[in-house]
Amino acid sequence: MKKCRMIAAAALALALLISIFPTAGVSAREFSDVPITASYYTAVDKLSNIGVIQGREDGNFAPDAQTTRAEFCAFLSRATGYNDGYYQASTTPFTDVSADYWANSYISYCYDRGYVNGNLDNTFAPADPVTYEQVVKMVVCSSGAGDESLRSVGPYWYSGYLAVAEKYGLLQDTTKAVGKDANRAFVAQMIYNSLSFINGGEFDDSIGTATDAADLSNNSAYPTAEPQKAADTSSEEDIFAAAPEPTKAPKPTEIPKPTEAPKPTAAPPTPAPTLAPTKAPAPTQAPAQSVPQNVPVWDSAYQPNKTIVIDPGHNYSGVDTGATGNGLREQDITWYISEKVKPLLEAHGFNVVMTRNSIYDNCSTESTSASLAYRYNLANNIGASLFVSIHCNAGGSNGTETYCYYNSGEGRKLAQQIQNYIIGSVGTVNRGVKEAGFAVIRHTTMPAVLVETAFIDTADDAAKLADSAYQQKYAESITHGICDYMGVAY
Repeated sequence: MKKCRMIAAAALALALLISIFPTAGVSAREFSDVPITASYYTAVDKLSNIGVIQGREDGNFAPDAQTTRAEFCAFLSRATGYNDGYYQASTTPFTDVSADYWANSYISYCYDRGYVNGNLDNTFAPADPVTYEQVVKMVVCSSGAGDESLRSVGPYWYSGYLAVAEKYGLLQDTTKAVGKDANRAFVAQMIYNSLSFINGGEFDDSIGTATDAADLSNNSAYPTAEPQKAADTSSEEDIFAAAPEPTKAPKPTEIPKPTEAPKPTAAPPTPAPTLAPTKAPAPTQAPAQSVPQNVPVWDSAYQPNKTIVIDPGHNYSGVDTGATGNGLREQDITWYISEKVKPLLEAHGFNVVMTRNSIYDNCSTESTSASLAYRYNLANNIGASLFVSIHCNAGGSNGTETYCYYNSGEGRKLAQQIQNYIIGSVGTVNRGVKEAGFAVIRHTTMPAVLVETAFIDTADDAAKLADSAYQQKYAESITHGICDYMGVAY
């Protein structure tokens, strides 16, 4: 399950843009090399008006010039709410991006939000040209549709991203150019399309007038200061994430036989816990995303009990099936780990409710949103203390990351405990604790986290996911983290 979803990114990006790009004192740039007849004219005009893009030192826009990976990171960051008045760069795994590199903060921002992954050798290649398909992937992820892309099967790593981008109109007024470097005109059009998509199909010309920055003055998560321009105005620094060679489909790597995933057997399903409803409430469409508040409603009055919901991510079949790679299926691996977590938690006195009681279970075959709604409605209706959703990542990188909801103090504490134990026990690359608006951690009314155990489409990570001994280590780490958070001796 990829960490970029079509939920929080949308409204949050617009809200942040509203607060950091006031129209007062900002005027659109007229570039002599961008004729009014150009297909990308509106995109360049609108984005320059809100301060997302600038021209070159000579006053031109240079629509045909290349954009580097670092440049695209800066471009995308500014479009999705970056402001150095509130954002502090975190440590990234990229050995070729130093702390004093001009785009370090932008690259860190995109990495923190799951827009970029980097290369398998822990480099980022910031000065390399960003390619057409890399831009598409990054824009799809920043728009919140990354997970849907993973469910679109195709011959190349980028096939799903292209399909989803086309589905949602993100490729409007662009020309397909797979395998080619992305020029500035294409980058501007893609960002414009993304912001239009986020706003329900129209670019918001009133950005900067709809919200008074003073309204957000007590919310440290939102910027109130004018964004500063990149130091090097000749390079409109922006990017996405390092990706495999676009012209070749990735070759699956054989998993060593000793670490092959056990094949599911027709063993009787785990009995449903007594607290679980016989029938889950009818799944409902998740409500439209609203701007996250400073803290979730449950953070200030949280009273823990001893009922834990463990969510083996995705369904066995039908809709909302997970990622695949190296002969593995995400929905199987998440079950293998979850079924090992359950008895460990029960041995420590917890009542455990599983969203899937058998590897063959489906939470809902109606739609992905219904499948997700089943999970968080179940947790909410039984009054669970914690919700832990277990997943595998995909996208050609490696490592473990754990997500909590935006500005969640309790969720972050739980996520950090689990993350620390997994890194210490399993030994995967530490991708850190991150914030996102995934449905299952957004709509739950108790502290909730989503664990991306490892990358199913990377050979080294997949070998661990397939090994029952490592699955046990994941389970023990998750249990240990929960116990520490709940104040129970492990």
